[in-house]
Amino acid sequence: MSINPVHNNFVFLSESDKAQSIDNGKVTSFSQIFAEACNEEMTVQDMFQAAFPGNNLQTKVGNCNVSWECWDRNDFPIWEYFKKDTTAECMNNWRPTRPDPPQSDPGVQKGLSQIDYGEMVILMPAKLQAKMESAPEFAEEVLKKVQKWKEDYDKEDNAIAASLGYDPELNQISKSYCIQLDEDGNVGDHTVVGGGLDDKHSEKEIVIISTDDDKPLIIKKTGKKPIISMVDTAAEIEQIDFESIAPNLMPFPRKI
Repeated sequence: MSINPVHNNFVFLSESDKAQSIDNGKVTSFSQIFAEACNEEMTVQDMFQAAFPGNNLQTKVGNCNVSWECWDRNDFPIWEYFKKDTTAECMNNWRPTRPDPPQSDPGVQKGLSQIDYGEMVILMPAKLQAKMESAPEFAEEVLKKVQKWKEDYDKEDNAIAASLGYDPELNQISKSYCIQLDEDGNVGDHTVVGGGLDDKHSEKEIVIISTDDDKPLIIKKTGKKPIISMVDTAAEIEQIDFESIAPNLMPFPRKI
């Protein structure tokens, strides 16, 4: 299975750098930053890309109407949302034709391998897009809400990776996100795709490995609020010491 390499164009950001910009002792909001940087009205695509500079981001506006039963399957073709020429409605008519295969299924792995590292797709209804583009303060709240969701998700997911002996920083780099928002900007159905990463990397690439006969294995994690467990075997993560693991989790590298 062919895996696209990750180019090593990352910069480490401190928590203070990520959180806010300070101007003459006053907090500068997202909307102010956007206005000063662009001096024009921003699209939701611009807003989300500015809020997540470490990801290659797409927004897809429309009525994404996929049942949770389909969304939760291993063979649900989540990779279609990551393609440049697809829409938020592209999977609305998808129905399974066989029993749900395991994640190691060659067809599932072939589909997931089409997703590059660091991708993010935001699916949203048209009403949310219109409100965000017409009300900067509301847009700022939505961006903060999604940022907080991602921070919480990544903290738990990377702590689990660390507890299982994986490098949490490489686990973070490997991940791509598909997130569905409702009309109020709340995160609903979501899928995070990532693979186990090894330290076998040069300045130009990072190599995916697997414990299964050295075959690359990409993991697809689906969820619906509230966030569910990130691994199949709950017993493996029952006693995670988040406090001792936390220093290993931040800061994470972000693309520039």
